[in-house]
Amino acid sequence: MFAGYRSAFARRGAASFCIAGVLSRFFVGIYPLGLLLLLALPTGEYGKAALVSGCWTIGNALSSPAVGMIADRFGQRKTLLLSIFAHAALAATLLGSVALGSSLLIILPSAFLLGASVVNTGPMTRARWAAMWPDDTPERSAAYSVETVLDEVVFAVGPLATAILAVQVSPYLAVATALVITVAGATWLLFQRHTEPPRQPPVARGHRRLAARYPGMPFLLVLLTAVGATCGAAEVLLVARCDDLGTPGGSGLVLACFAVGSGVSAILYGSRTRSGPTSLRLALSASAFGLLPLLYFTANSLPALMIWSAVNGLSMAPTVINAFHLLDELVPVAIRTEGMNWVWSSLSLGFGAGTATVGKVADEMGARPTFFLPALCALSAAATAHLLNSRIKSKTKQEQLPAS
Repeated sequence: MFAGYRSAFARRGAASFCIAGVLSRFFVGIYPLGLLLLLALPTGEYGKAALVSGCWTIGNALSSPAVGMIADRFGQRKTLLLSIFAHAALAATLLGSVALGSSLLIILPSAFLLGASVVNTGPMTRARWAAMWPDDTPERSAAYSVETVLDEVVFAVGPLATAILAVQVSPYLAVATALVITVAGATWLLFQRHTEPPRQPPVARGHRRLAARYPGMPFLLVLLTAVGATCGAAEVLLVARCDDLGTPGGSGLVLACFAVGSGVSAILYGSRTRSGPTSLRLALSASAFGLLPLLYFTANSLPALMIWSAVNGLSMAPTVINAFHLLDELVPVAIRTEGMNWVWSSLSLGFGAGTATVGKVADEMGARPTFFLPALCALSAAATAHLLNSRIKSKTKQEQLPAS
């Protein structure tokens, strides 16, 4: 059952770059909350703090495709090296600006540039796996599943550790911890040159096309933006719903159940040998993802929220895993890292939009009725997946006509 995992990690350097990759992207689970608490804890004002945290998220999401292009063209090693120095300098600048009580005119650009400077190595490690297993093999599927599990670990452990460090010790220590872990992991990863994908030759001027513009990619990115919006909106509403039920302390358990459900499904999904077109597999997993948020309307207790959160998590990992598999089919190898960064940007921007939008609606209507927003986003993701599958099937039939 788990032969794919054993084979994938039997390759030289696989385990090493996988561990380095998860360390170097741990900042994803630390910086957003860490920056929020850095400004909010001393003053109790969350408006400005949320603005700073949001600027960091936007900077990271917008820069991600460009980082992928640089990595494809010049190699991961040079990209990571540049990022390490820029990240360290900008983190020091931001921490110093906050400590000195600088105005938002200085802090906001610093947060944006800090987000833009740090590299999410999730696409980089997936690109290494794809280069190691170039075909749609059980090993590559298992590797993508492991990466998805590690992402869930980052999102589950990162905020928890951040909250403990910020509240019990110092919010400055929480942000500094993100800096140290990220630099250490990125440094470890850049020295592993034997697993780095080969640099791709430059594309002739006038023939360069963004990964997002390849056929099928716009639909895939819209789908993943809807997935991100579903998760962002649901996270806020689950916390608010726990508060409505008189169990505000249970919100961490509810969110952890989602991560556990997603992680378990990633492990099981990666251990199976699948058949059929990737676009169809994505449409089926997205269908489950689209319907399951409706269960939240029936949750009237903390245990019910925990159960439905875990059930919803079960559909998350297969959807993301299939999205990465389909990406491998839609874009050329020469721009694979860029394509993966477009995927992460879409998820991040969707998550941020969902988080920002749902709060005010929940204040007006209450948490339970507002679950229609993540449900609507999830159904939109499912509809987009089926539309994408239909277009790919139609294109495949057209390509087969001359041969017949």
